[in-house]
Amino acid sequence: MAALQKIRSHGVLLVGIIALALALFVIGDALRGGESLWNQSKQQVGEVDGEAMSIQEYQELTKATQNFYEIARQQSSFSEEEINQINDEAWNNHVQSMLIQKECDKLGLAVSDDEVAEVIKNGYSQFLQIPYFMNQQTQRYDYSIVNQILTEYKSQKEAGQQNETLDKLYNYYIYAQKQIRNQLLMQKYQVLLTSLFTSNPVEAKLSFDSRATQTDVLLASIPFTAVDDKDIKIEDSDLKNKYNEEKEKFVSENETRDLKVIDVIVKASDADKAETQKDMEEVAAQLANANNAKTIKQVVRDASSLMPYSNVLKAKDAFQSGTFTMIGDLVDSLAVGETSKVAYNQEYNAFYAVKLLDRVQKADSVCFRQIGVTGKDEKDIAAKADSIQKAIAAGADIKDIAKKYAQTADSAWVATQQFANASLDEDNTNLVNTIYSTAAGQTNQVKLANGNIIVIKVDQTKAVKTLYNAACVVKSLDFSNDTFNDTYNKLSSFVATNNTVEKLEAEAAKAGYVVTPLNNVQNSAHVISNIRGTHDALKWAFDEAKVGQVSELYESTDRTHIIVVALDGINKKGYLSQEKVNDYLTSQVRNEKKAEKIFTTVKDFASASTYKGVQIDTVKNISFAVPTFVTSTNVSEAILSAVAAKTEQGQSSKAVKGNFGVYALKVLAKKQSAEKFDAKSEESLLSQQNLRNATNGIMQVLYKNAKVVDNRYKFQ
Repeated sequence: MAALQKIRSHGVLLVGIIALALALFVIGDALRGGESLWNQSKQQVGEVDGEAMSIQEYQELTKATQNFYEIARQQSSFSEEEINQINDEAWNNHVQSMLIQKECDKLGLAVSDDEVAEVIKNGYSQFLQIPYFMNQQTQRYDYSIVNQILTEYKSQKEAGQQNETLDKLYNYYIYAQKQIRNQLLMQKYQVLLTSLFTSNPVEAKLSFDSRATQTDVLLASIPFTAVDDKDIKIEDSDLKNKYNEEKEKFVSENETRDLKVIDVIVKASDADKAETQKDMEEVAAQLANANNAKTIKQVVRDASSLMPYSNVLKAKDAFQSGTFTMIGDLVDSLAVGETSKVAYNQEYNAFYAVKLLDRVQKADSVCFRQIGVTGKDEKDIAAKADSIQKAIAAGADIKDIAKKYAQTADSAWVATQQFANASLDEDNTNLVNTIYSTAAGQTNQVKLANGNIIVIKVDQTKAVKTLYNAACVVKSLDFSNDTFNDTYNKLSSFVATNNTVEKLEAEAAKAGYVVTPLNNVQNSAHVISNIRGTHDALKWAFDEAKVGQVSELYESTDRTHIIVVALDGINKKGYLSQEKVNDYLTSQVRNEKKAEKIFTTVKDFASASTYKGVQIDTVKNISFAVPTFVTSTNVSEAILSAVAAKTEQGQSSKAVKGNFGVYALKVLAKKQSAEKFDAKSEESLLSQQNLRNATNGIMQVLYKNAKVVDNRYKFQ
């Protein structure tokens, strides 16, 4: 009882303790929940109209898109730039499909499974036009082959087996199916829009006449450069007024960064050059001493030459086209058996040496037929090949003989250009040399490494020219690790003492560096200044840097660039400040004031033709089909099409302001093109143009309203 009484006496205190414990429990749970939400947000790649995409979903999307290109292009690997393009395409397609899907849901538009199946059945999509889905006989899309692939894939899965090619083809099919559905939905949406942008006979006739009527004029051009900049005074109020006038041009849909970048290109030192030349002298000596094709090929391979060697004759084009044009001059100047001195070409930054093994006059193109011969052993194979060769020599038709061996012996042309840059193996080298050494009408045999024999018959030859057998060792001048480290350490030391934007800009030139401004950089740029492997620098600028800070050093993928980045400014989403666009505003205001100055004395063609700095040219065939190109300003001026159209033949126009100068013209002649007016065709053309313009505008509005968030750079 005493215990109960004691508890009662402290009841209020106990209730308070229990309440506090419960509150702490709830807060802890809430904090853990908040932490969970925070972790989820950190895994979000982006967002479209409030719907987030996780990193896992994005990876699946990009993987499917890459698989599509692997199958479509029959390509197994991609460069860094290609991967970025594929990922961008995957994201952009996702965003567009989300935007269109939302609009179509409102409008009641949908694509049924039957509609998708109809396209797949008949092959009405570029996504289905791949070699794997083609009938080898007809070279056309074959739905039965697609069904066979799907059936084999299902059987494989049920049996618990795995086939990489089948897996890729199935994933390709699923991707294609999804894209076809998106395409059909987009088509339905566009058909609906088409009804809103129809043309009419009056518009069609006006459009045709503006395009078909061509005008020849005498054009007086006064470029704005004819007025000295120092004669133009620009006030702050002028810039402010211009900014307000064109403010809508300066809207940024995404937050961007203004950067200052030092990009150091790592170059070989004098010591590197001397070392490379020494190595090349040794290689040239080995090349000169080599007395057979096998040894020569090994020398070229061991030297890691940028030009492979094959022991075959090639035309001069093989040695002077492409990257190393200087080789072509040597093959004519060298004697057969001679090796050139080691030389350096600054344009290609490479050392090279050439040994000429042969130079002959020979047909460059040969038409031949062949029969492959196999057997139970080498003796059997040789007997069959000899029998075939004797039969052909006796007058038998090679095509009839080929049928006995289930072959066709169809004729084929080969030219040296086909193997100009190839590194041929021994079998192909022997085949090429045998073909080119066999006279027209004669037969020959080529024994392969596996013991089989190819019997060839040469039908005809043509295009006799000088052919060369030359071995070339080309070695680029690369920097050493010591040179790279010296370059890196020098820049690192400079950055350590100049670790703000202001110091960087003030001291860079003295140290031999150039600071380049990069304004309005978006996080979707992938890299800095198109330099491979610098994504981390971009990520630093968006996620870590504060304005004025200077980054650590970043290396390009191939280590040829070392960069340092400074954050000069952050541009929030919305209108860019006037300060950010002052250069553009100044240029526009200056040109307007120059035009005003010119207009004080220039009113028409007559007064324009006497203005100091004027250029008068005859310009023909002006129409609304294309903007008129002006020689004096080196640009096209769309306004001249309108001026020429409204000015009668023999009359002169008033002076008008273009984007880059003041112009006036005198019409010399007006004529009609040979094109005939077709009202229906013209209306259709205008409707399509209107639809394209409208679709682009609509997509921009949908994108803006969907408040798209792109954080892919965080996960690259």
